[in-house]
Amino acid sequence: SSIREIMSLVAEFEKHPEKWPRRLIYLAGGWPQDSPPDLLRDLIKDILENEELWRKSARYSPTIGYPDMREAISKYEKYIWNRNVDPANIIVGLGSTEQIGAVFLSILNPNDEVIFTSPGYLNYKRQLDLEMKHSVEVKYWRIINEDGEFKPDFDELQNRISEKTKLIIITTPGNPDGQVWSDEQISTLLDIAEEKEVFILFDLAYRAFIFDERNIPSYISKSPGEWDIWSCTLSKELRAPGWRASYLLVPDELIRAIDTIEQARTLAPTSLIQIILTNLFSKDILLGKLKEFYVKGAKRYAEMAKYTIKLLRSIEGIRVLEPRGGFYVFFDISSYDKSSKRVWRELIEKYQVALAPGVDFNGFEGWLRLSFAPVIETPDVLEEGLNRIKEYFMSKK
Repeated sequence: SSIREIMSLVAEFEKHPEKWPRRLIYLAGGWPQDSPPDLLRDLIKDILENEELWRKSARYSPTIGYPDMREAISKYEKYIWNRNVDPANIIVGLGSTEQIGAVFLSILNPNDEVIFTSPGYLNYKRQLDLEMKHSVEVKYWRIINEDGEFKPDFDELQNRISEKTKLIIITTPGNPDGQVWSDEQISTLLDIAEEKEVFILFDLAYRAFIFDERNIPSYISKSPGEWDIWSCTLSKELRAPGWRASYLLVPDELIRAIDTIEQARTLAPTSLIQIILTNLFSKDILLGKLKEFYVKGAKRYAEMAKYTIKLLRSIEGIRVLEPRGGFYVFFDISSYDKSSKRVWRELIEKYQVALAPGVDFNGFEGWLRLSFAPVIETPDVLEEGLNRIKEYFMSKK
């Protein structure tokens, strides 16, 4: 993918900055750069100083996670997200990427069909191809209309579904679009899933970054049903993507299948991380501090989004889709050039600004994704990058 190419460029720049006319400004990556909550430091120290916990942290855990970890997640879901979840329906894993791969293996067979949104997260398709060896057909459902508005057409979705369709994936808030699906939209999706007997996997990677805390949709608090699977990664919420900590909320019928699959694929999630998070999620006082961390973080990211939109809208001919959550701004550059890959490459080579081309996000051509997460601590760098972007488009005009 283009993002992997950019990562190589970043590594090259860090090693040989003299090769570039000016410093590379990286606005492509999808992970937060602010620090994890400080309370995690003390929890780690507690384990290091406790001989029994230290020994346990080095052992294998059950494949679907320690029972006390799953109980702690159930408490975390209730305290933070007001969701009631039976610990028996929780499967702990090594990151949402790995766990979504297990979901593919658990419900899909050769010649089945999966529906992705367009635009949509670029890695789902590659995961599916790898896990299913290119034996599953992919269909795309466009959720941004020709006017640049987020308006999923459910009649179009119905037309996409066939007897072979087994799974639909929804990301909310979205990547790359930053849109938050409404309760009405999710209710319609769940009705379709029940009628057609199709699983819907909801990827909630950015749920802690919904900008308007007064209007967080109620489905964030929904208990899992017969046809809905919820992927919850702690990478973004805890600002700890390197920990590879995640969990699935799944229907009863999938628990044994995923357990069996993961015994062969990963064997077990990391014990040390589970102990840290069990201690975090088990105490009300720590959960209270964590909730405060989330609220402050969402406000901070919302302010950065607003600032980014303001600067982008100062560029004549650019159409911006205003995000409602996450840390991406998706914008239409087709009035200048319909090839997002060409614009992406010219911005890197001529102006040393790295974004992500829309065509990588399930073929959504003519758009670019800007991530302000890498510069959340340095808004001056964001401003410089956007000034260069403006300079680029003015030169094309």
